[in-house]
Amino acid sequence: MSLLLSMLLACAGPSGDLDGVSFTVNPRVSTVINAAWTSAEGGEARLEWGYDDRLTERTPSESVEAGEHSMRLIGPAAGARVFVRAVVETDDGDRLTSAVHVLDLPLAPAEMAFVYADGAPSQRGALLTTIVMEQPWVVLLNADGEPIWYYGLPERSITTSAQPTRDGEGVLVLVVEQQGPKKVVEVVRVNWDGEVVGAMEIPDGHHDFRELPDGRIAWVQPELRELIVDGEPTIVMGDNLRLSEWGEDAPATPTEPPLLSLFDALPPPGNLCDHHARPTEYNGELVLDWSHINSIDYDPDTDELIMLAHFVDTIVSVPVTGGEAKVVSVVAGYTTEDGEAPFSHAHSSMLRSDRALLFDNGLHYVPPLSRVVSISWDEGAQTLSEDWSYEDPDSGAVQVLGDAQPTPSGGALASYSTLGRIIEVTEAGEVVWTLETEAGAGFGRLLWMEGF
Repeated sequence: MSLLLSMLLACAGPSGDLDGVSFTVNPRVSTVINAAWTSAEGGEARLEWGYDDRLTERTPSESVEAGEHSMRLIGPAAGARVFVRAVVETDDGDRLTSAVHVLDLPLAPAEMAFVYADGAPSQRGALLTTIVMEQPWVVLLNADGEPIWYYGLPERSITTSAQPTRDGEGVLVLVVEQQGPKKVVEVVRVNWDGEVVGAMEIPDGHHDFRELPDGRIAWVQPELRELIVDGEPTIVMGDNLRLSEWGEDAPATPTEPPLLSLFDALPPPGNLCDHHARPTEYNGELVLDWSHINSIDYDPDTDELIMLAHFVDTIVSVPVTGGEAKVVSVVAGYTTEDGEAPFSHAHSSMLRSDRALLFDNGLHYVPPLSRVVSISWDEGAQTLSEDWSYEDPDSGAVQVLGDAQPTPSGGALASYSTLGRIIEVTEAGEVVWTLETEAGAGFGRLLWMEGF
């Protein structure tokens, strides 16, 4: 009997074609599965997974050599039972697989607000956004509004911008935290395993930033000047655009002068609206909050940084290498069909050198009403046009924050931030997907990410 058992065991071999296979739930992010194995041959590797043994989902393939390899799976929802296996398709056309493993993922942290979904997005992938509450969260949400990745920020901190790193290894998050009497603003780099792998303080930075292709960080910093406004000497707060080399765990060292000062690019303050008229306290003194840059984007086709000046309804672009700024707005001489600016105190994460998709807060409309609006302009003709817009009948006016991102089909994703509502709307005005948070929570900026 013992001889027969030994023969059977010898024929059985390992379970699957790959050796040393392990699938473990990440201890920091309970939706991340870390896989490892050893393969006798190289080729194209991927993970196949699903919520049953059909394994209908795939990760993007990676080229691997023979030997030990590891991959990360982001895609299953918190609290789900997941079936997963590793696959290597060799250069000779063979298909090497592991056995199918079954893992029960923990639930998402109880402190995170629940998100309700209705409908379905028009594209595959996941939504990167922030859930704004007493403890903010950076999250990837699937089509059902379930978190498939998350990172918790310090309690009572503020985040107004999160974006994937250009190397694809994680996210960059702008974090504002009150540390005693000092307000500390940092760009924090978090990898997909939930580890903080670096942080750079940007002194007095605010609202938004962009990582450039060369790894530098573009960010905005207030600048104060005393000007004559309506015949009175007034301390006016504008904005500088700064560039800094990434320096982990150290304050940013911006070069002087700044890449751009809004005082030099825009007409001087005049015809102020009531939002300017209310003084703002800054470092212990009352100032006039004038330009209020709230959005930065990078146009790879022109190598320009483009900014949105919230209170003066103006778009400003400047080459990354420096040079003369281009200013697009009615106050800079651009004409529109009705003589009015096609947006009123907007926010955006999509700005280009000739077009923009805006979350138009609409604070000066009567009555105030927020909407999504696509605009374009002709620099030669000095014209500025509205291409299409959408007003959500289920939402009102969002006084602060808000965001808009285009979809490949020509529509838009829009974050009605403080209302705790995100929609996807087609260019024809059909809402195909809605996310809603629990009462007391809101959404921040958003970005659609493929590959998840």
